[in-house]
Order: sequence, then C-alpha cells, then structure tokens
Amino acid sequence: MENKDILVSIIVPVYGTEAYLPACIESIRNQSHKNIEIILVDDQSPDKCPEICDRYAQIDSRILVIHQKNKGVSGARNTGIEHATGAYITFVDSDDELFPNAVGTLLRDAMTYGADIVSADMQICDSRGSVIHTCGYEEYRCYQDDASLLLSLNGEENTNSACSKLFKTELLNGIRFEEGKTNHEDGFFIFQCCMKKPTLVLHNVLVYRYNYRPDSGSRETFSDKYLSMLYFCDRKKELVAARYPQYMEQSHNMEVRTNLQFLDVLCRTMERKYYGLQKQCIRTVRELYRYHKPVNDHYKMLALVVKYGLYPLYKWAVRMKYYK
Repeated sequence: MENKDILVSIIVPVYGTEAYLPACIESIRNQSHKNIEIILVDDQSPDKCPEICDRYAQIDSRILVIHQKNKGVSGARNTGIEHATGAYITFVDSDDELFPNAVGTLLRDAMTYGADIVSADMQICDSRGSVIHTCGYEEYRCYQDDASLLLSLNGEENTNSACSKLFKTELLNGIRFEEGKTNHEDGFFIFQCCMKKPTLVLHNVLVYRYNYRPDSGSRETFSDKYLSMLYFCDRKKELVAARYPQYMEQSHNMEVRTNLQFLDVLCRTMERKYYGLQKQCIRTVRELYRYHKPVNDHYKMLALVVKYGLYPLYKWAVRMKYYK
C-alpha cells in the first residue's frame, strides 16, 4: 500500500477554544496527506466550539464530530481513540496547529523505519505569535526494544507530550489516557506505550505549532492538580518493579527527578496542608540522591539544595522573585 492510501486519524479534544479552533481545523484540513479522518470531540464546551465543529463537518466529509458530557482532555482523547478507524493516530490540541506536511512527514517516517511511534518537534509561540522555541538541525534517531522504554523513563526527548507524534493504532490496544488527572497524564500515556518496547523514531523536524496561551502561564498558583505528578510517578515505579526490575536504578532516577519538579512547583504556595508532602519529597530526594542524573543544570543545583537542607531558603528566594 502506498503512503497516500493509508488512513490517519487526527483526534482533537475541543473545549473553550473558540478563538483558536478555526485555525486549528484549517491547519488539519490543509494537510498535504489527504487521506485523513478528523475526529473533533466536543467535551461539552461552553462557548461556540460545538457550532464551529458542526459547521466544519458540513463542509468536509472527513470530519466526524462527537458531542459528549465533559470528561476532560483525557476523556475526550479516549473517545476519539474509540472512534478512530485509521491505521495511525495523532493528537492535536484545539488551540494549536499542524504544519502543512506534518502528517505526511510522520507517516513517511513510520513507513520507512517500521516505527510504532514517530515523534517530531514543536514550534512554540507566545500569545503575540512570536516564536520562542524552534528545533535546530534535522536528524533522525531510532530506538528499539528496551531503549524506547528507558528513553521515556528518563523523561528525555519530548516523551511527556502526546502531541507532535504519530502512533500505530494497534499499539494503543489496552492503553488509554487516565481520566480524572490533569497533569502529567501525557507522560504516563507515552510511558505505557513504551512499556510495549515499540520501535520509536525521533525526527528533529517541525510538525506542530504549540500556542502558549496567556491563561496557561508558568506563574499560576499551586493547586491539587499538581499532585498528579507524584501519582503517576508511583504508577511508573510499580510497573517497573513488577515487569522490569532490572531497571530500578532508572526508576529511582525518575523518582528523584519527579520529586524535584514537584518541589519546584511547590514554591508557588505556602499553605501548611502541603508541608507533609514537602517533607516527603525532600526525604525521597535525599534517600535516592545517588541515582540522580540531572537533565539540566537547574535540577543539578536543586538536588544539591535539597540534599544539604537548603530547600526552605530556596523556596523563600523563589517566592520573593516571582510570587510576591
């Protein structure tokens, strides 16, 4: 079968993005690879998104619109997976856009390398449309068997987002996004895929435009949604211990990294109800410090701060700079 004959399902969870949705849908409709089905899952959006979806379905027969009671992004994506009929699946958030050759590029890579997952890069733009991140030189890397699992476990190479990727549909048998969680659910989804030891191709090329929205700023206050970071960390630990005990050192590294990330986010609040979690995270980092392989200089520094009992001072300094 030629690439042009392969059907690709594009799943778009839709909620509260009426200002961005038309551009998102147009970017998908205008893909160079034409054999696509576009599954728009209206997750009980309170604005004009439902009408926008229905209007596009009337002018493009490739579009399937599903209206459902609100289940969150994970629930909407799962609904899309259940209705997908393509040989491959990709996900697009309804306030983002695809580059014109996105599906064609990802599919060509999947066929060339026999890949179960193809992961490409994102262009990140701020609220004014200015580019704040783009990829460097183009390159390919291929991971097989345990290598793809370790890549995910180490949190490397864009393994924490379901977007800008193409998944073989049969790989997702028995795998779904965990509903009821709104943070780090993508990373756990990718991790479950990598537990199957797929062939994973990384192609450092732009296929996806991520629009950094003003209401998703990094200075938002702390909330219980961030507890999902520790929840998914525990889930990963349990799965590795049960199925791949030979990788417990890598699991400990993942645990240290996640606890450091949580401590970073915890700087946004001084509520006493989180003090117990703060102490727990500090204890975990100290106990497992020898397994830590920092992903960057910031977390190398933060690990030392925690190890030598300086986290309260660090938290105070961060709050003084960003959260006064």
